[in-house]
Amino acid sequence: MVGEREVRPGERDLVLPPEVADGLREVGGIYGLRSRVPIDTDIRSLAEMHQALSDPLRLLILYLLRVSDLCPCVLKEITELSDSKLSYHLSVLEKANMVAWRPSKNWRVYSLTELGKTSLP
Repeated sequence: MVGEREVRPGERDLVLPPEVADGLREVGGIYGLRSRVPIDTDIRSLAEMHQALSDPLRLLILYLLRVSDLCPCVLKEITELSDSKLSYHLSVLEKANMVAWRPSKNWRVYSLTELGKTSLP
């Protein structure tokens, strides 16, 4: 019938402004639109990265680690954070894959990952 359109499973019959309807039609509808954006896990990773970068103390830690690999005692001295707060900020950066640590005798030594390096201007 004229004026009707095929409704795919999961799509509702939406009333849209003409330019939005045209744009959706060009990309293959709702499913075509969804297929052109990152998958949910990639979006979550990106959100974690931006969350990690949203705190001035975490940015300071990243900039310090860009200069040199450091142990928490040096980071604590410079940032003036308590052990628990420094641990929290480092864990946020680790979860976002921006820093990593390696054991060195009795210490942990933190360094930037490739993502951490490319995240700073």
